[in-house]
Amino acid sequence: MAVSGPPADRWGVQKPYAIGYACGWNQNWWFRGGTAIFSVYKIRHKGLENLHQTDAQSRVQRRGCEVQLSIEREIELTSQKGSSLMWQAYGLYELELTIPPTVYPPREDSSLLDQTIAELGPGDGKHLLEIGCGSGAISIAAAKRGWIVSACDINPLAVAATRGNASKHGLDWNSEIKEGGPGDIGKWMPDEGADIIAWNLPYIEPDPVNSLGPMEDSALIGNDEAKRLMEAIESNPYLLNPNGIVLMLHSSNQLGHYIGRDWRRRGWATRNLSHRTIGDERLTVIACWRPFEGSTTNRLEKCDSTNDEILSKGMVEQGTFLSTECQIGGRGYAGRKWFNSEGGFMGSWALSGNSINQSPEFLQMASNVALLDAFSALLDSGLPSHSWVHGSTLEQFGFRVKWPNDIWLRKGGRIGKLCGILVEGRTQGDDVQIVLGVGINKRPNPELDLSIGWESLFEIEFDELFPVIHASVASLMEKHELIPDCKKSDILNSVYSTMRRTLSEGGPLAFGLDQNGGLRAPGSTIRTTGDVQWVWD
Repeated sequence: MAVSGPPADRWGVQKPYAIGYACGWNQNWWFRGGTAIFSVYKIRHKGLENLHQTDAQSRVQRRGCEVQLSIEREIELTSQKGSSLMWQAYGLYELELTIPPTVYPPREDSSLLDQTIAELGPGDGKHLLEIGCGSGAISIAAAKRGWIVSACDINPLAVAATRGNASKHGLDWNSEIKEGGPGDIGKWMPDEGADIIAWNLPYIEPDPVNSLGPMEDSALIGNDEAKRLMEAIESNPYLLNPNGIVLMLHSSNQLGHYIGRDWRRRGWATRNLSHRTIGDERLTVIACWRPFEGSTTNRLEKCDSTNDEILSKGMVEQGTFLSTECQIGGRGYAGRKWFNSEGGFMGSWALSGNSINQSPEFLQMASNVALLDAFSALLDSGLPSHSWVHGSTLEQFGFRVKWPNDIWLRKGGRIGKLCGILVEGRTQGDDVQIVLGVGINKRPNPELDLSIGWESLFEIEFDELFPVIHASVASLMEKHELIPDCKKSDILNSVYSTMRRTLSEGGPLAFGLDQNGGLRAPGSTIRTTGDVQWVWD
């Protein structure tokens, strides 16, 4: 069946797209006065209903919505006029964009993602892939900052709009803008790996009254898109370059909260980079990456101390990890005796002094939060470092932070030490080598009066536990060339959210450690006693 449509060198709408579009005003294929009139001309190939509607309907119905999407609704929407707008890209001039019907225009969330990309620095020839490009606003702005850009969208009108708007701004992108997305066949993937994959995720709840068309629904209504992207990258490792990152913008709804958890459980590091509050909604840009790429991981049958083993090697790559099945000369806080944990987790990470531009108390606080993040992810809760709500939820599981270096657990009427943490450093000239040692009981330690193991929480082995903890340590402490360092204020907020019961409601908002290992707050100090009590000084 022959289809009439815009020429490929102007709009790039090429076979076998589902729809041919005839643009008004005597079949002129371009914009006049910043406005385009679109109408559905013919349906071909699988047909619009089969190509878009069926999947969109099933996704909405799975979420309990009774909205019935129809081909007639799609025709109604695509027959409406497009619009023209001026959009202010961060640090650049305004971009004139033409927005066809069913294509998402740049809004506050688009501006936040654009600003986040801009603040990462100039592209300098690195490759950025935008998923769900819509009108092309973010992609065009990135190209103006020196990024090599490719993009994709499941909406053929968005593909056409991005190509058209790019051409308007002097960019020839016919081959770099493709139809499709994660969960689709691989035709949407670029020919070369990306240094950054950026996606303003669909996160809008379905509206049972005002139904969207299938294409708008696919672009706006959230489902499992973040998981699909993760699976696409893991199935196609070349898609993301070494030390590359994924940037995803999500909302403060439940779906968004659990993106960090899902990626962390699969061994990905995650860090919140920026956020913006609009009304009662909080928009957040989260970065995900493979933790400590290029570092080494080793396991010894027996050693004196994993901390000493790393420190003795001098300056090593950050993220270098060493574990042992038996530690015979380990030590705890203030030189206290370390009790070996049979079958437990005993390991240390190298953290370059150049990668941690924070105070010692920050490292201690960040270490505690990293371990709590790992436990939270394994318990299918949200991450304390990503949300105040989930810090409070973690307390309800029975977790307690006993400063300066222990995590305790109340479980089934029992209370005991679950985890010990020791941060140490060694100076070599102007260089500082920092090492983080972690010990976690798998089961209660008979040498300790009060102890508890992770078996009371979940049935996993060391090999399953390590990737999650490794990712959690990197999430807070890795120095990454494309990602800003974790903010001290974010760590402090996470600490407070996970210590509310320890400190009592209304406790201090600023913390530090005194010379005796107490938790210092303005005008007060929390002392750690020999048991599990925490009292105000």
